[in-house]
Amino acid sequence: MFRPMRRAAFFDLAHPRRPVHEDAALDHALAGHRAEGDLVVLVVDAHRRLPERLSAEGTLVRLPPSATGDLDKCATVVEAMARLCIDPASCFGYGDLCTGTGLLGVVGNPRVIACSADSSRLARERGWPLLVPPSAV
Repeated sequence: MFRPMRRAAFFDLAHPRRPVHEDAALDHALAGHRAEGDLVVLVVDAHRRLPERLSAEGTLVRLPPSATGDLDKCATVVEAMARLCIDPASCFGYGDLCTGTGLLGVVGNPRVIACSADSSRLARERGWPLLVPPSAV
């Protein structure tokens, strides 16, 4: 049976509070994926509350309480892609490099939220696009 290519966008929300301009960039990207009909997947820590503005925005994937770093996050995202029957090449990932590469290394279309000059430099070195707040476009 033929299944059409399905796209998904994974948003790494496991990072503590973000500056307002980063939230605006994430909200803009999320709205774009919604408009395209993509599946939106929000990745959060086991015990962290989801920001109210995002509470009804997508499929929620919680990291296991024992998650300690990038490998756990990557494994959780890979497992979610497998369960959802989505090819990693058709997935987008949004995250920062301040807390590691996270889910960006396991999706075909990583997008970096620049949280420092170092993360911006690393993103450029890897050829990963930087997420730009809508007011800066």
